[in-house]
Amino acid sequence: MSIPSVVVMATKGIPALADQLPSDGRRARRHRSRDLAVDALLDLLDEGVARPTAQLVAERSGVSLRSIFRIFDDVETLHTEAAARQLERHRDLFVEVPSTGPLADRIAAIVEAHDRLYDVVAPVRRAALRAAPDSQALTAQLALARGWHRSDMERIFATELAGADADLRDALEAALSFETWDQVATAQALKPTARRAAIARLVHALLD
Repeated sequence: MSIPSVVVMATKGIPALADQLPSDGRRARRHRSRDLAVDALLDLLDEGVARPTAQLVAERSGVSLRSIFRIFDDVETLHTEAAARQLERHRDLFVEVPSTGPLADRIAAIVEAHDRLYDVVAPVRRAALRAAPDSQALTAQLALARGWHRSDMERIFATELAGADADLRDALEAALSFETWDQVATAQALKPTARRAAIARLVHALLD
């Protein structure tokens, strides 16, 4: 599972934060406050706060509530920037899953890679899914993530999907989706080994 191109494009060639900050002290503080607010939102979500308010973000970040509303156009902008930051925070979890070798090995590799990634990003992903119906920006980001997810899946299982109809591709995408993982991890409360086995079995049923 390689790093999504959106992450690479967003970070390629960008200098260190210290090099990006404008020399003007006021503008530099604004950049710093923006980063603190975004990180605070992500930290709150990671800790299980389902719907962090602007007040909570202000308290956690040390940035005044007035400043937060001055820096961000609206709450949607804050959430959108947090979603983008989330990808960069966890780019080390995007690993290259081979597209060659025994089918069982490839299935095990992609299921394990997804399990590690989903387990870490779950709180923020759930928040994004809740907010998406009211946010065009988040809806677009989730669609971009799903598009990358499908293209990577099609690369890994290119041999098995050669000549396959759309139904099989749709079913495979669903089996490997965050939503399916969340079902076995949360609703069914399966431990890592059991949830990987459950999802791998779904994928084998589709491709064997």
